[in-house]
Amino acid sequence: MGSIRDIRSTPQDVMLDIDAELRHWRASYRQSAFHRSTREFDDYIPTLKFGYDVYLLNYRHDLDTLMSNLRQRYERTVPEWQRLDWPLSEAIVRETWKRMRSGDCWQPVTHLPATTRALASA
Repeated sequence: MGSIRDIRSTPQDVMLDIDAELRHWRASYRQSAFHRSTREFDDYIPTLKFGYDVYLLNYRHDLDTLMSNLRQRYERTVPEWQRLDWPLSEAIVRETWKRMRSGDCWQPVTHLPATTRALASA
């Protein structure tokens, strides 16, 4: 299997390991465009997860066309005490989409049981 660059052109035998993604961001968030010196990494986790969820549900759409509705969705789905201000949240969502589109976070699924592989290819 070659390098995976975009979910829209990938086979169905790939997965996103959110724990690995959070480890990636924990190691690199201080160099990211969204980092604020007043924030600890754990403050970003709910918004990072929101960004990944939004991508997985809407990967066929353009992020800019979705952005006008995302603020309301963010306010409905992320508890108030976990929310970041919207400009910062928007920057995080954009970074998660950028990473997803690059294909750096996709891992091939090679250890599925035969029955699961059969269902995935059906």
